[in-house]
Amino acid sequence: MRILVLGLDSPLGYSLRSFAAPLMRHEIIGVEMDATRWRRERQVKKLIRRQPIDLILDARLVTQIDGVDPVGHPDIERTQWLANLAARDQISYLFLSSARVFSGALTRPYRETDRPDAQDPVGETLITLEDLLRATLDDLFILRLGLMFGGRRPNPLARALDALARGDVVKVSEQVRGSPVHVAEVARVIHGIVDQLSTGAPCKGLYHYSGIGEVTAYSFMETVLANASQYSPFEGARDLMEGNLNEGSQKIGLSLDCAEIRHQFGIQQLSWREFVPRAVKRYVELYVEEGGNEL
Repeated sequence: MRILVLGLDSPLGYSLRSFAAPLMRHEIIGVEMDATRWRRERQVKKLIRRQPIDLILDARLVTQIDGVDPVGHPDIERTQWLANLAARDQISYLFLSSARVFSGALTRPYRETDRPDAQDPVGETLITLEDLLRATLDDLFILRLGLMFGGRRPNPLARALDALARGDVVKVSEQVRGSPVHVAEVARVIHGIVDQLSTGAPCKGLYHYSGIGEVTAYSFMETVLANASQYSPFEGARDLMEGNLNEGSQKIGLSLDCAEIRHQFGIQQLSWREFVPRAVKRYVELYVEEGGNEL
């Protein structure tokens, strides 16, 4: 398959490219994040019709919600342009969404059949985009992900390590829990899905994926620092991490039930914990050892 990846320079994009290279089963055509901030629909038309495409893999929003740029109306308009052109040219569409479409009020992991009820700007935008795509496209595959992490910016793990390297105190929630997932693990899952789509599986449906194991944000960062403390400048970083005393007492759970993707595609979950050392090491290689830590 010829796959147009929107956001190839994102942490997930790098993992997708690395995963695909040795397999050589699909051709990846990449577009960097800055080049997806289209101002006019004709810019999208040029991109879509430049060369034949079988599948659009839209990683823009799951990247953007971890960065500094807010999501909002421009993203909705750009997605509408994309969807209209994909529908007209009969191009399949794989949209990466997030557990953040949910409010976190449930005490059990969210299933695909649960109604999205987020009320924050990020969650509401993601809900709007999912609805927009469903209304426009027949060949639509939505994959909601748990909190993504990796060693490459932008993502919450890298952002926390940036702050700790500067010597800043990092306040981490003890009320928010979920099931994180490493970007390389997401790349594995996407390639598994695409392999089956390329052999005739329908590009339709809504699925959830995250790593095995529910954890609070605070406990997740404890695991990160346990691995980072062997590297300079993080030897004393444990003293800089604090629980967020200003947050309310309401617990927020954003874990995802991933039984459906296992049943339909045979994709097994892996523990997020086994990927933390890899993510920390990659961060150190990119931003500490190579002198690229622009803090």
